[in-house]
Amino acid sequence: MIEKLKQLDIFSGYNESELEILSKYFKLKKFSSGEPVIKAGDTGSKLYIIISGKIYSTLKIPGSIDRKHVEYAMGDAFGELSVFGKKPEVDNYTASENSVLIVIEERQFQDLIEAEPECSIKLISKLLSHTIMQLRKTSRFLADVVEWGEKASRRVITDELTGLYNRAFLDDALENFFYISQSNNKPVSFLMLDTDNFRKINELIGHDAGNGVIIEFAGIIRRIISRHGIMARYGGDEFSILLPETDLNTAVEIAEQIRHSVETFDFSKHLGGQDIAVTTSIGVSSFPDTATDLATFKQKADESLYKAKECGRNCVRCVE
Repeated sequence: MIEKLKQLDIFSGYNESELEILSKYFKLKKFSSGEPVIKAGDTGSKLYIIISGKIYSTLKIPGSIDRKHVEYAMGDAFGELSVFGKKPEVDNYTASENSVLIVIEERQFQDLIEAEPECSIKLISKLLSHTIMQLRKTSRFLADVVEWGEKASRRVITDELTGLYNRAFLDDALENFFYISQSNNKPVSFLMLDTDNFRKINELIGHDAGNGVIIEFAGIIRRIISRHGIMARYGGDEFSILLPETDLNTAVEIAEQIRHSVETFDFSKHLGGQDIAVTTSIGVSSFPDTATDLATFKQKADESLYKAKECGRNCVRCVE
């Protein structure tokens, strides 16, 4: 035991007789690869110091995801906060390979403090330094978790390719804004649009070209709509725009601005020399001008888009 203690940094500064004293309070315990050492929720009462092998901890993130937290190697200690304060563990600790650990239980630790105060002070000082280092790591980890959570949240409500909101988010927003507008007797408008000839671009040039066109198309919408409403990609080349407090005439003007901007934009770098006109067809619906209930509000926008396609594409239509 003494020879093993000499190899660990946490026991540097101890002489032979002090190490002999400490060894009387320690036990060795082996853990096989994959074997749990501590389970989250357990009220810890043991201090662990790794002699050989590796232990990793995982933190459960909301959504039943276990995220790797810290990996501990030779000389590292864990469980010290539980020994000092008998706090429930928030992490799971598992052996990532066959490992040998020093274990000291809370009662034995208290006995050591009472019997050998000078020897104990050195160990407590080392453990506190170690704890501070781990807390710093934890702080960085928690910051990573927050960033990861924010990104995950964005992934849930946004379209990965364009960065616009996705259909699920806009459907929720559409319902909320419609009923708010209805109760406050305020106008709200809804545009549905897609890219004319998009299938031809994918078939003749490829999906990378199609993605390039979609990204440019989304950029045009964003520049025009950013101060007016909420944009979403419904999927493929289909987009929708919610325009709160916007009446029918204003919505048609905005739709026409989008149509003209798409028609005059230079998409040639994505078209591989093919002579394909990239334009957009747009359908408009508005409360209370063309619809007085939510289902009709959405249906009218879809019917208007279909009408725009029937009329030769590259136009704005509103079915009343």
